[in-house]
Amino acid sequence: MSPNLKLHYFDFPGRAEATRLMLNYGGIPFEDATFQREQWASLKPKMPFGQVPVLEVDGKMLAQTSAIERYAAKLAGLAPADPWEAAKVDEVLGFVAEANDLFAATYGIKDADAKIKARQEVCAGPLKDKFAKVTQMIEAAGGEFLTGSKPTHPDFVLFKLTSGLVGGTMDGVPTDLLDAYPVIKAHHNRVAALPTVAKMYEKVTEGPYLAYKALP
Repeated sequence: MSPNLKLHYFDFPGRAEATRLMLNYGGIPFEDATFQREQWASLKPKMPFGQVPVLEVDGKMLAQTSAIERYAAKLAGLAPADPWEAAKVDEVLGFVAEANDLFAATYGIKDADAKIKARQEVCAGPLKDKFAKVTQMIEAAGGEFLTGSKPTHPDFVLFKLTSGLVGGTMDGVPTDLLDAYPVIKAHHNRVAALPTVAKMYEKVTEGPYLAYKALP
């Protein structure tokens, strides 16, 4: 019997989206308890570390994105039981997370032009290097997903990353970024085509969730 799950996060993709994707993929029922930014001040004191996402599991609170994702991955059957295979999945997951973190410092830049320049530099340098390695990972695993012929936890994290990058919400990051990385773009579209994923976004016609659909 599945636990009673309630996922607390803002009403946009962000740090909770990989968890949403994995739970849906695994057919694990959960309440998606989204809220508006203006509600956060009253909700913040109720969260373990004053942060979200938080996953409520049978009334118990689980904080930290990585912990929540790993728990969701296990529930959804996306975490290998074999210790070595699980470690290799975590290895890939860690590398993808590093790619995601490349842009962290840019969010604190107040000057719009400086922020755009900083992100362009990330795309031209560190991200290019990371994506070259990610491309190699996909090809080495058979060309479909990051660790083999079936998706695992890091595939949904990479999908969340690529969707966020090309969704038009990050000034300085071109929406056609993935055209330069055909293997990663094909991976994105492969995840988007998974029936549970396609269903999540089938009614989306605009906004940040649009990039979670297959890219042209």
